[in-house]
Amino acid sequence: MYSWPRVPLLAQSGSEAKVAFLADIHLQDVYGDFQSDDFKGVINPKTGKHATIRTMESQLNSTRLFNENYFALLAALEDLRKRGIKLVALPGDYTDDGQPMNILALKRILQDYSDRYGMRFFITTGNHDPVSPFGGPDGKSDFMGENGQNQAVSSEPKNDNKEVAVSSEMKNWGYFEICEELKGFGFNPGAQDIFWTHPFMTFDYEGYDFHKVSAESSIRARLFPDPKSGWMLPDASYLVEPVEGLWLLAIDGNVYTYSGDANQPDSTAWRGSGIGFNLASKTKQHQLEWIKKISEEAEKRGKTLVSFSHYPLTDFHEGASTEMKKLFGISNFQLSRVPEKNVSQLYAAAGIRVHFAGHMHINDTGKQDENSNGQLVNIQVPSLAAFPPAYKIMKLESDKSMEVQTHLLQKVDRFDEFFDLYKMEHQWLSQKTGATNWNLKVLDAVDYVEFTQLHLQELIRLRFLKSDWPTDLGILVNGITHPQLQEWIDSPADLKGELLNAILESIESTHHKGDLMEDFYLIKNGGDLGSYKIPMARMAVYQSLHKRNLKTGNVSLNAQFSDFLEIFGRLCNGLPSDDFSIDLRDLSVKKVD
Repeated sequence: MYSWPRVPLLAQSGSEAKVAFLADIHLQDVYGDFQSDDFKGVINPKTGKHATIRTMESQLNSTRLFNENYFALLAALEDLRKRGIKLVALPGDYTDDGQPMNILALKRILQDYSDRYGMRFFITTGNHDPVSPFGGPDGKSDFMGENGQNQAVSSEPKNDNKEVAVSSEMKNWGYFEICEELKGFGFNPGAQDIFWTHPFMTFDYEGYDFHKVSAESSIRARLFPDPKSGWMLPDASYLVEPVEGLWLLAIDGNVYTYSGDANQPDSTAWRGSGIGFNLASKTKQHQLEWIKKISEEAEKRGKTLVSFSHYPLTDFHEGASTEMKKLFGISNFQLSRVPEKNVSQLYAAAGIRVHFAGHMHINDTGKQDENSNGQLVNIQVPSLAAFPPAYKIMKLESDKSMEVQTHLLQKVDRFDEFFDLYKMEHQWLSQKTGATNWNLKVLDAVDYVEFTQLHLQELIRLRFLKSDWPTDLGILVNGITHPQLQEWIDSPADLKGELLNAILESIESTHHKGDLMEDFYLIKNGGDLGSYKIPMARMAVYQSLHKRNLKTGNVSLNAQFSDFLEIFGRLCNGLPSDDFSIDLRDLSVKKVD
């Protein structure tokens, strides 16, 4: 069985091994230059500058913000600077589709903090950067235009449609462009690194030479054959030792499928996937073999190996994903992105033990149970662009213990900078016949956490209830009050069905709204950070659900509701996900007060 290194090299390094993880930034340059005469943005009366922002309508129908997260990134970096954090990992989706304008904005921001404060950044790829291996044309239909209406911007003309603005800044860059521009942030070795390597390089720790390795680090040389198309695709994975004793393993989990004619090569004919390691384990066998080699070398040399990727490596629903698929369907709740158990076992067997991931925009700690293939702890880092907006700091206390802290971004300067523009948009939408408008209460937020929670509320109303829930179950969970829930729980089994039908009928006639639906999403997305937003009395009921026998064994609404409550109860009783420690000998996880 793989054992954690026992040599306390970290104490000898003279540099404290703390690493912050900022996931799913989805950066868009909100005052960018489209380099186009067709569209320059919309004048923001607060600043007098052209704002290149997306509409609030588009934000409230998306699992991520597009605009305010720009300021959230700046706030997070300032917070890290004040805390003296020097090492920062970004587990993918650092831009919103890898456009040149946004990649260069990220580069400017990170380089500024690197130059002024000595902070170092280590990036890995997400499905939004790059969206295809070699880039291609693209565009967005929901930028805010004059008077608040939608403005489409495309990298190429659209059949002489003059209403679509054209800007080359809207194309997608591929691996070669992105990794070249961001090579100073982990994709290539840095002069400060003790060691750096990638999957296609001969492993030579004792003979490491920075100049030699730099010459062999180009992304154009880090290629593997796609098993279906035969194309040579890039793999941006790398290993870096930024301080003595700590090995950070950045795993490129992106998978792409060729959609073009096999006889007519087309570098733009690729479809990306958000599935992650369920597919990567099948299409990137070279990567698994390399990970196993790296973990063996780490053990041999007494290094602490910590991996990070855009994609999770364990179930992030406290083991309830199977039940969720039965109730909601595999195409809902992004359940196709849940790692299969055998996939978790593959990576645990390869030597991954502690893994940081993003992608799901949730705060969670999951664990692959001990078996013959070993154990694995997966730490889901929340997004800066959704509720709960937070980042994590990992601190290696010793070779035997790791502490993880989670920091909410409550205060974000300028998060309300575009609110006047949103009011203009809302007025324009209100004048449209048949338009379903978003709720202006979103603009009443007093801080960034509240803003993201209001975003979540509208996302539930405008999208999730329609897309993810069986109709009657969604109406019931959205409308049931806490006293009604308690009455149903306490009622005899043979009366539960009749009572629930009566509750549903009252909801449909009065359209009243309860707390259960939002509480469910606060816990599912926020873990411990979400539970703090729920009164203790309600949380106590939710945490006791898994201890009650609520199953009815049929396919009625009553059965669906009892299945839902069992799932919710399990989500309320997961591993700690705010501040916790990991014993690196047995991977036990304990809450830290």
